[in-house]
Amino acid sequence: MSMNATEIGKSESTWNINCSHFPPDFIFGVGTSAYQHEGGAVKGGRGPSIWDVFTLNAPGRIDDGSNGNVAADMYTKYKDDIKMMRSMGFDAYRFSISWSRILPGGRLSLGVNKEGIDYYNDLINTIIANDMKPFITLFHFDLPQSLQQEYDGFLSRDVVVKYWITLNEPWSYAHNGYVTRKFPPLGRDLTGALRSAAPTSSPPALTQNSKPKMMNYIPYRARPHDEQHNQFLKAAAAPNQFSSSGSRQRWDPAKDAYTVARNLLLAHAEAYHAYRNKFEEHQKGYIGIALNALWCEPYKKDDADDIEASKRAMDFGLGWFLEPVLTGQYPKRMRDFVPSENLAPISEREAEMLKGSIDFLGLNYYTAIYAANNPNPGADVQEGYSRDQHVKFSYTDPLGTLIGPQYKDKVPVMYITENGVDEENDYRLTAKDACADSMREDYLKRHLQKLLDAINNDKVNVKGYFAWSWCDNFEWSEGYTERLGLYENAEGVGVATHALQYTERQPYWQLEWKRLPLVGVALQEISGSAVGGGAPRFPLSCPSWTFIWSS
Repeated sequence: MSMNATEIGKSESTWNINCSHFPPDFIFGVGTSAYQHEGGAVKGGRGPSIWDVFTLNAPGRIDDGSNGNVAADMYTKYKDDIKMMRSMGFDAYRFSISWSRILPGGRLSLGVNKEGIDYYNDLINTIIANDMKPFITLFHFDLPQSLQQEYDGFLSRDVVVKYWITLNEPWSYAHNGYVTRKFPPLGRDLTGALRSAAPTSSPPALTQNSKPKMMNYIPYRARPHDEQHNQFLKAAAAPNQFSSSGSRQRWDPAKDAYTVARNLLLAHAEAYHAYRNKFEEHQKGYIGIALNALWCEPYKKDDADDIEASKRAMDFGLGWFLEPVLTGQYPKRMRDFVPSENLAPISEREAEMLKGSIDFLGLNYYTAIYAANNPNPGADVQEGYSRDQHVKFSYTDPLGTLIGPQYKDKVPVMYITENGVDEENDYRLTAKDACADSMREDYLKRHLQKLLDAINNDKVNVKGYFAWSWCDNFEWSEGYTERLGLYENAEGVGVATHALQYTERQPYWQLEWKRLPLVGVALQEISGSAVGGGAPRFPLSCPSWTFIWSS
């Protein structure tokens, strides 16, 4: 939401909630992921991931033709970023490890990258030195391309820190990669369509955000500057070496998403038990999983079929991965609706391995949706996961309960591992106007109040909250067209590289957020020095984050 300079000068927002209202041991953190924020794609011995191949081979798969080669450049700026996080009052920083930065070939037998190990060790030490807790995600969508090529990725079964998250949003990986195909490895190439549909010119004010301009730079987005860069591009972009979809070219929409989901669950269980057997005694750490949770409300609240459809949609979403790690089995509604030959089976041994395989549950929550019964899906509904649900959706923003009563007493501990709101990245705005962000303030305020209500009134065992995300970043298939950061990257998107280029980070707003009785703190106008000069990065004292979880 944009404001002009006059509106900014008049704007003021107050609220009566702060950290002191939460339990003393409640953790407030902020999150990032490796491919979205880290950058440094060709630095430090990192190998290519499926996202490098996905974005470099056919940039038309991304809304603005961009990639994460530089992203938010946290690979080089992490020390300053962590200091700013702490100055804002954050207790923890959640980040993911780039698998291909540690194991460029994907497997231990192909060698460990010492530079990658050293980088993450220093990152962890920097977090701890700033009196924060590291929460580490082991897999956030960026599978090494070598494993995709050799094993068909997760279609194959062969495939100091106290808090470890094995997988981030396995639903997104399975659904977006094998149902909608917005993600690798099977993403549809729209480059040709975009080239033919794009106009030949666009208004000068929109040059950096125009499809024609960005298409002009497709061949040059990752122009090699040195031999290491050149070797990376050869590995990431040579079709005869690495195909996007691996060795198996056929896509089975009826089965593949279910197969990938089952194998992701088994990978989680293996990691859980490996930690329990080899590292827990010494490290005393905890293992969890982060699941995206889209709450589904019945479209007609008094319609029994819609009520059942909303429950079914929840089982096909959150329950698809939560039920197995709690009970060892898929939700009953999935077993009833998905043809048995398509739903990847879980053996008795695997069920025992999965059952109870979390010490905590991470929930990534952004919005809610209306669900209506769809007994006879039309021909336009894709075979497989989308058809099996027998549900129609209406995207909206109702307030909803995040986790149903069937799970509330089964989950040991919960953290809100992601919560935030995106908006269109409008390059016409000045940094000052972009930072006048009342929409995000309101969203975060309401969500955090709901979280506090759930803790106090419903006795939900939530131990922490992580805002998403630290700064604007590469937002997967949407590239840099959407903003979710607490900070904007002041210089915007570089046209030639389509990577975030900036010298400063600018806060969207400035508030005090300490464990003090700060009641009714007012939103401050961003000062001229914060926009145009002064210190390299101005700290954002935490806003009123929120989380929708009503009773």
